[in-house]
Amino acid sequence: MVKNSLVKVNLVSGSSVPKYRQIIGAIVELIRARELRPGDRIPSINELCARHGVSQDTVLTAYSELKTRGVITSSVGKGYYVSRLEGNHRIFLLFDKLASYKETLYEAFKGALDGKAVERLYFHYNDPEIFATLVEAASGKYTEYVIMPLAHAKAVESLEHLPRKKVYILDQGRTQLSNRFAGICQNFAGDIYDVLSTVTSAVERYRKLFLIVRSLKSHYGEIARGFKRYCTEHHVRCAVIPSASGHALEAPAAYIVVDDRDLVDLIKRVDVQHLRLGSEIGLLSYNESPLKEVIAGGITTISTDFASMGRSIAEMILSGRHEYKDNPFGMIRRNSFRA
Repeated sequence: MVKNSLVKVNLVSGSSVPKYRQIIGAIVELIRARELRPGDRIPSINELCARHGVSQDTVLTAYSELKTRGVITSSVGKGYYVSRLEGNHRIFLLFDKLASYKETLYEAFKGALDGKAVERLYFHYNDPEIFATLVEAASGKYTEYVIMPLAHAKAVESLEHLPRKKVYILDQGRTQLSNRFAGICQNFAGDIYDVLSTVTSAVERYRKLFLIVRSLKSHYGEIARGFKRYCTEHHVRCAVIPSASGHALEAPAAYIVVDDRDLVDLIKRVDVQHLRLGSEIGLLSYNESPLKEVIAGGITTISTDFASMGRSIAEMILSGRHEYKDNPFGMIRRNSFRA
């Protein structure tokens, strides 16, 4: 029997996290800390009820889930025991949406885990209700939580259901959350400023520089802020427009496109107007993908290194490091913008 096991299973009164999930989380943490080992007895249902004033149904719900996950086992007349260590990490992975560059991130993440963890991937589709529901349902079920956050009060509040030291933010959330959680994100304002600063001589060949971004909310607004800072400090004529649709192409001009729908629209219109891509019209597209290497003779991309992001967050988890850092960002030069 484990010494003082009753003392170490602590529950927080008044917490928004249900008591049964608190019990699950407490047992899992004791196992991960090696304070509970295979074969050790954990408190019985009656013991937890008496100590914490919870119902038998609450404890039974927690123990049933732990048994389903293979963490504990029970013996008739003897009680509940630890059946195995959670030596392999069980990771909750929450993305905003699936895209080709997110697949690159996910595959790199899985590869770097090298069979040492099990991950479960979900999507919130930038819906705060879906985000909150998934996060709250995951609380207590996983050893780590890797989350692409959503800039919405309800979504941010739902993160309080998770143990802070087990949460890693990914890709987005640098401005709002990097002082609270570990993780790896893009520095959206700084990245676009820095990468354009390396190709100023090429930018100056064009009469005007446009940024096409469909929203100025969240990280899109940060991109626009970094873009405007670059243009102001380098005396570049510029404009931020919401869509390529209806916009009259102004050759010679260069366009930075955030959404692939605008990329397709621009390529079509360059072709219809018999303009030369790369000289009369410069084109830079956000987020590298294999398709951009081959379409229209090659599209220049400015992109965070999604493979590096996936590997780095996996290595951080496996090593037990809890830190924040910005992800590498750069330009892949092709025919659409000759730098």
